[in-house]
Amino acid sequence: MLFGVLYFPFGLMIGYPAVALGYLGNRAGLPVSASAAIVGMAFLPHAWKFLWAPLGDLTLTRKRWYRLATGCCALGVVAMSAIPIRAATVPLLSVLVLLSNLAATFVAFSVEGLMAHNTPARAKGRAAGWFQTGNQLGQTLGGGIGLWLAAHLPAPWMAGAVLAAVVLACWSALAFVDEPPRVVSSASVTARVGVIWRELWEVARSRSGWIGLLLAVLPIGSGAALYLFSALAHEWNASANTVAVVLGAAGGVAVAAGCLAGGWLADRISRPVAYAASTALMAVAAVGMALTPRTAPFYAAATLAYTLSQGMCVATLTGLILGIVGHGAAATKINLFIALNTLSGLVMVRVDGAVHDRWQANGMLYTEAAIGAVALVAFIALALLLPPVAAGAAAIPADAPARGATS
Repeated sequence: MLFGVLYFPFGLMIGYPAVALGYLGNRAGLPVSASAAIVGMAFLPHAWKFLWAPLGDLTLTRKRWYRLATGCCALGVVAMSAIPIRAATVPLLSVLVLLSNLAATFVAFSVEGLMAHNTPARAKGRAAGWFQTGNQLGQTLGGGIGLWLAAHLPAPWMAGAVLAAVVLACWSALAFVDEPPRVVSSASVTARVGVIWRELWEVARSRSGWIGLLLAVLPIGSGAALYLFSALAHEWNASANTVAVVLGAAGGVAVAAGCLAGGWLADRISRPVAYAASTALMAVAAVGMALTPRTAPFYAAATLAYTLSQGMCVATLTGLILGIVGHGAAATKINLFIALNTLSGLVMVRVDGAVHDRWQANGMLYTEAAIGAVALVAFIALALLLPPVAAGAAAIPADAPARGATS
């Protein structure tokens, strides 16, 4: 649970622009392309953050990075809420969203390092489930609360102030986790960065490493269709209120339940198998949605089922990654896997959108399920055909039991 609290600010930096600014921009008369430009900046740093992740491994302590980064996030959300939304302010809001999410990457580095150090091998799936629960609740529930506050408080900046207070309150969870020990070295920063990248290479060329990288980059489990469900609502005759509930509070509950279920599963069976099973469940949910009658209740039920499977996918993938990376240079190694998965998801969103324009919702949903099924079969075939350990590959460092809280 602690890692969910610590990671909530990360999700909020995506959720507030996506939910609150997106809606308020539409109400202010901005075209969808302008809102998309603002929201798109939230995702940009997360696709490339592994490039500067060594800063989180080599410089300040994890807890200092966390306090500094969340402080910047708090200032960012206040600034985003205080600036009036109109065409002239779109560039400024886009820059603020970008900088706030750049700060959020250091929230990720610090929490991932703390989690890798404080979680014993037997509980990595459970820790991953709570970790992703915080992220997903920040994106859904946090964004929805931000919108509600902006709509009901006397001044928009007050919504940002309340959210900033929530972000800073997450510091309290730091008291219950141990700080990973720092290795003191007289080597230059360049030399230490070289050590980190060599360590990353050792992980990537091991059998466990390439399995994780392959699963991260394959177009399975990305949940790409979820980002387009609001645009599909009219095909199921779903009202704006239905969409707000299903993709807001109810969606947050569903994805949190999926994260916890995925974390539980990842601790009880092989983690690659747990992730593969979760992605298969997502494909089934996509096909099921395509087969439902075009009514609002079926839209709600199918969307929530897909959202739950998305939670399972992100939790089982995170549990798999935690089992691979060990403890040293955790932020750099974890974020390589996550960045590849983010890029894969962005590609699938574009594919889904293009297919929908040609064949509507059913074509999009069937295509996503088919691509996922083909990719999953290809992965299984590769895993069975290749030798257990590639020639010259290094073994993954053992996951020795670590001190500290796991939930």
